[in-house]
Amino acid sequence: MVVWLFSIFLALASCFCTKAECPMPQTIYPCTCETITDETGDDFFIIHCHNLHSEQDLTRILAATKKHTIFELQLVDCALRYLPHSAFEDTTFEVFSIHNSSLTALSDDTVAFKGLEKNLHLIEVVNCTFVNDWDWSQLRNLKHLMEIHVSHSELVNLTDSISKIQHLDDIEGFSFTQNKIEVLEDNVFAPFAFLRRLALDHNYIKQLKRSMFPSRAKHLEILGLSYNYLRTLPADMFLGMPALRSLYLTGNPLYTIDEAVFKPIWNQLHLFLFYATPLSCDCRLIWLTKADNSKKFIHAECYGPASFKGRPLHSVQPHELWC
Repeated sequence: MVVWLFSIFLALASCFCTKAECPMPQTIYPCTCETITDETGDDFFIIHCHNLHSEQDLTRILAATKKHTIFELQLVDCALRYLPHSAFEDTTFEVFSIHNSSLTALSDDTVAFKGLEKNLHLIEVVNCTFVNDWDWSQLRNLKHLMEIHVSHSELVNLTDSISKIQHLDDIEGFSFTQNKIEVLEDNVFAPFAFLRRLALDHNYIKQLKRSMFPSRAKHLEILGLSYNYLRTLPADMFLGMPALRSLYLTGNPLYTIDEAVFKPIWNQLHLFLFYATPLSCDCRLIWLTKADNSKKFIHAECYGPASFKGRPLHSVQPHELWC
């Protein structure tokens, strides 16, 4: 009985070992702590760190947060070689964001963010250098990671190292927008069967293969491919995507909306963005103008022939189209 009561005491003590409040300012200097109250009245605490240039300083600051429930760690204008893997033990961060910084590696060990296996949900990277050298497999211990966002950073290639976190079934979204991505590995996103959102807008991608995406993309609802260099799409591009509702292809040098490519998903789409393209409104679009488009929003306009230029696609009638 004594042992049982002692076990309960330890369990209860563990529930109250962290405080929902900011640490003392002097313990996290030069970082600061901000309290944000949401619409339900709940408080969230965010640690802001600017101009950190020492992994030791980061370790010291994180140590001061260990008895506090902190929602987000934000690094801005920092220059670090790596994130000390053990510095996150006993912390509670759900969001890690790094902006306008240089970070040579995610970790100094084989895994990153040790101690946040059950907490970290979102990693956000904005305008950072050396991202192309990161080993994404170092995130493989983050069992509840849901989203990775990387934008305005030196990301040129997405390699298969990201597929090494495929066992993380909670991952719902990848956003790799406004980078310099030219090359995607053939199976880069294929293992992520539970993916719901994928954004690759504003990059330099010239070619896509169906193999790059989950073979059974039963959950993929949003696919962003706008402002790349796509001239064609593979015939099987959208096969096996029964949940796709929003498709963004604006700003690509695509001349037509090919029936063989788009028909498998056309009736299920709710949003289709295809403007700022050299779209030729000719007989190849008759199939589309005959379809029931009453329940979807189409933003596309004709670039040619001359008599159609600038005309919204939804206003074009089948009998007007010719080749």
